[in-house]
Amino acid sequence: MIFLIVSCQLKQKESLNEGIIENTNNAETALDDTIKVTAIFWIDKAEYKYAKEYAFRTVKAKVSIHEDGKVDLLEFVKEQTPGVNKYVRHYLAKFKVPQIMFEGGYIKTGEQIVQLRCLWGDRQKKIMQ
Repeated sequence: MIFLIVSCQLKQKESLNEGIIENTNNAETALDDTIKVTAIFWIDKAEYKYAKEYAFRTVKAKVSIHEDGKVDLLEFVKEQTPGVNKYVRHYLAKFKVPQIMFEGGYIKTGEQIVQLRCLWGDRQKKIMQ
């Protein structure tokens, strides 16, 4: 009888450990699948610093950063609506990375994945017209 109780407890512990290992492996896979960004750029905040009533939108994109600070959009990580695409391209054409970011080593030139943040609200209608 004692042997049966001990073997049942050992079996439960093994299945619990297997479940923990399986969950850990799934978590590691999920972390590996996420795309890490090298920087976050507010592409339109300079024009609308005090627009607190607007929400903001974050879009991951592959961009090419030039030495002069100009940023070219190569592609979005996830497909975006035509409105978001036009809005982001409109403000990214005017956006430049500040020189101090290059000097401090925060930003490097070349192709990389970044987050583009923009204020999103009634202002989008102005761009879409």
